[in-house]
Amino acid sequence: MKLVITARDFSATGASAMALLREAGWEITDYSGESLGPGTDPALVAERIGGADAAIIGLEPINAAVLRRCPRLKIVSRRGIGYDSIDLAACRTHGVAAVRAVGTVEAAVAEHVMAYVLHFARHVAAQSASMHRGEWCRTMMPGAKGRVLGLVGFGGIGKEIARRAVPFGMEVRYFCRHPQAAWAEEYHVSYCDWDTLLSDSDYLSINVPLTERTRGMFGAEEFRRMKRESVLINIARGPIVDVPALRDALLGGLLRGAAVDVFDSEPCTTSPLLDCPNAVLTPHTATYTTENFQAMNLAAARNIIDFFAGTLNSACRLV
Repeated sequence: MKLVITARDFSATGASAMALLREAGWEITDYSGESLGPGTDPALVAERIGGADAAIIGLEPINAAVLRRCPRLKIVSRRGIGYDSIDLAACRTHGVAAVRAVGTVEAAVAEHVMAYVLHFARHVAAQSASMHRGEWCRTMMPGAKGRVLGLVGFGGIGKEIARRAVPFGMEVRYFCRHPQAAWAEEYHVSYCDWDTLLSDSDYLSINVPLTERTRGMFGAEEFRRMKRESVLINIARGPIVDVPALRDALLGGLLRGAAVDVFDSEPCTTSPLLDCPNAVLTPHTATYTTENFQAMNLAAARNIIDFFAGTLNSACRLV
């Protein structure tokens, strides 16, 4: 059977996954060096997948236009956990299974969030730059201990953030649609309502998927209700935040800062936040560690193999 890989950089970090697939008898066509992604033309995605039986994908769009042109396709395996680029209804209509690499990215993303927190808590880079200019300038830092870290969403990523923040002495609070009392003891966190999370958090991390419910979740009104010295962290999806409103809040002093890893359209080199000195911007690299990519690649490959063997873990299946 034929497998196409469009997930970017798969071949650069997926030697073990490639070996696993070849050992299972797959005929592989690798397009992972083409840097396909969210802005890729669906026609090109369809052309690349073509007559394949399976595809390992990144964030390139999988929709009805693609699926109509790929009649042999039986499964798309998402190398990652976000699935807003996959039209699940279209997959059901065309009888295509959609699966994702559950349990692989959460630790790396949580690490990235903590890097953002420590950046604003200690300003190490700015101090180093000052020293390199020949200066000796010591200023008081806000620190992380005792600060409130608010988590919007408490799924796998939120839980991993809590595991790392609590040992720093942070007070971790969360808001989600289905809170569970057991989490208070297990993760040393407390649930609070939406208004309280906005008003009390020193750092506020967005950890929810992009849906019609969460699109535009953060705008001018939310920024006005947040603590003036707070920092917004977005490692989820760009459209969850109204970026022009965030820019106004940063330049107007409503927020101390923002850390953003995701953008409305990627790659992005023209963000409205580029002229905000209190915005830390990274090019969607929260998952970009060697260890994490190896784990994601292996999980995406195993999901393909397990699907055809009838042993796929149901937690990985979207459709």
